[in-house]
Amino acid sequence: MAFQTHPGSVAALAALLASPVLAQDSSVTLSPVTIVSSADDETISETITAEEIETRQPATLNELFAQSPEVVVSGANRMAAQKIYVRGIEETMLNVTVDGAKLGGNMYAHSGNFGIDPDLLKRVEVEAGAGSALAGPGALGGAIRYETKDPEDLLLPGRDQGYMLKLSAQTNGRRVTPGLAFYGTPDERFGYLVYLTKSWADDYKDGEGNKVADTGNDPLDALVKLRFRPADGHELSFSTTYRRDNGRRAYRSNFGIPPGLPDAIPEDQKLGWRSTSVSYRYNPAGDPLVDMTVSAYDTHSRLLRDIEVRQVSEWDTRGLDIRNRSDFGQVALTYGYDYGWTRSRGESGAGLGGSERGENHGLYVQADYTPTEQWLLSAGLRYDRATLRDLNGNDYKGVHFSPNLRLRYEPTEGLALFASWGEAFRGVQPVEGLTLIWPLGLGPQTDTSLTGELARTAELGAEWDRDGWRAGISGFTSKIEDKIRSWQGRGSPWFRENDGEIESRGITAHLGRSWQNWSADLRFSHIDVKYNDEPVSPGDWLDGVTPGGDKIVLALGYQMPAQNLEIGWTSTVVLKQTDLPADFQLDELPGYDVHDLTVTWRPARNQSYSLALTNIFDEQYLDHSTAYYGVDGWSNLYETGRSLRLSGTIRF
Repeated sequence: MAFQTHPGSVAALAALLASPVLAQDSSVTLSPVTIVSSADDETISETITAEEIETRQPATLNELFAQSPEVVVSGANRMAAQKIYVRGIEETMLNVTVDGAKLGGNMYAHSGNFGIDPDLLKRVEVEAGAGSALAGPGALGGAIRYETKDPEDLLLPGRDQGYMLKLSAQTNGRRVTPGLAFYGTPDERFGYLVYLTKSWADDYKDGEGNKVADTGNDPLDALVKLRFRPADGHELSFSTTYRRDNGRRAYRSNFGIPPGLPDAIPEDQKLGWRSTSVSYRYNPAGDPLVDMTVSAYDTHSRLLRDIEVRQVSEWDTRGLDIRNRSDFGQVALTYGYDYGWTRSRGESGAGLGGSERGENHGLYVQADYTPTEQWLLSAGLRYDRATLRDLNGNDYKGVHFSPNLRLRYEPTEGLALFASWGEAFRGVQPVEGLTLIWPLGLGPQTDTSLTGELARTAELGAEWDRDGWRAGISGFTSKIEDKIRSWQGRGSPWFRENDGEIESRGITAHLGRSWQNWSADLRFSHIDVKYNDEPVSPGDWLDGVTPGGDKIVLALGYQMPAQNLEIGWTSTVVLKQTDLPADFQLDELPGYDVHDLTVTWRPARNQSYSLALTNIFDEQYLDHSTAYYGVDGWSNLYETGRSLRLSGTIRF
């Protein structure tokens, strides 16, 4: 495959790479490239760090989670179509937040709901399955928490203000992304960060050298953060994140469709979202009983189909959370109240329109008890009261208490055994805005007695971390009962009804070691997803599920401290999937393997340069989560073929 770039992009990148060294201290701390577990929060199953993001240079969500054993992203690199699944459960059934702001739900079944430049992130946490009472309302399949960077993450040592220039380029699709940031902490009380990135990219090519239609994009991302500490123990913070991603896209962009079919005809679409969160924290020194945080958020998402008869879909979420943590020594309590308001709205140039609104009031408490250094017992309880008024004025109400329990025992240094069980509840949700403008409206077969959906998750496992070795294994089972389905059949009114049960079960395991300048980590996951006791296929995307299967990730790292270099190799192997529904036309989903090489050079504290060669052997493959067209098992929405990526960052 011939590599291509935008005119002048290589020259611009070369100029950046050739910039003079601005700091002579070349000391650097390198870490192995891997997804790590969090020791600070027992409910976190995976964490992606800023160091890993810097090394791998992901530009989209599927690249961000490419090496995750429990997370998959559908839609290939067609940004506007990407949806995240955790253990086979779609993101719309998770509690997804950015800096504490809860993201919106479903704007359009054939479109994604969220996108962000991964370079803005310093941490991503994945909490798989129903669990802690602190995960928030509606976390049926768990939670994903995106945390953006702070001024301290970019400031040079000894500096209180600065700015950063970044440029990255990718050969496949000729992607170019410049970035600019201003930040500082002028004194101990005040901090600020303004971060902007802009991308330009053409359609990329798959592993066979074929262009994948309608995958070009030019998103603009912005981040603004402010922090003020008026006195000891008091902190005010503000964060807003914005994305605009407009372009020519297929009407049903989540499908890979043969050219010429109506669903594949490109149209102008404008997709954007904004999230804003503000919080106040009061944590007086010397008082272990008071660590209080009051936070509020507002999120708005909007999709415009700029066609002859324009269509608009919007999703708004607003909320409040008041919580406190009290430490009594062996017992620590976190308790509080949260409120969420959700609205879905649709509008058509033909004069059709409508909206649905929902609310949720929640009370929660989570207790951590450590009777000895070896034992941890965590127990919690959530109370949720959810309401919804639908398009026709019908009212839905659901009330539920959701308990959870977790036990962790460390019989010897480095070894931990754990077991957990938890529930999560979600009330009846609004439907997507584009359904609300359906000419035939809401049908009489809608079940107006619906109260909500209930998830239960149980997990059992063990971890080992000692003398450079790390290992772990866990088994889990999750069930979502009373699954509510909103269905729109062509030529008939749409309706919502209870549609049965989702079950996700499986095992995850990992083994790794660090010695001298080397690191090696091997991860494996086997996930089995069923809908009403039947296996699922990529054709079941409308039900919020995707096939699980078997995934193996091998990550190798080598550090060269004298040269300030870090080299990484990653191999991702997905085995073929044969457990499919009887009416699915394919006997199996083909397996595939992808191999990546990364090199990171930090010649000085203020400079970092990265090279990544992804999909080295030019594998042509479909992610098993990407929706197929109809039930015939056909799609051309292939993942990106071989690509060379270069990135350079200088901080002043």
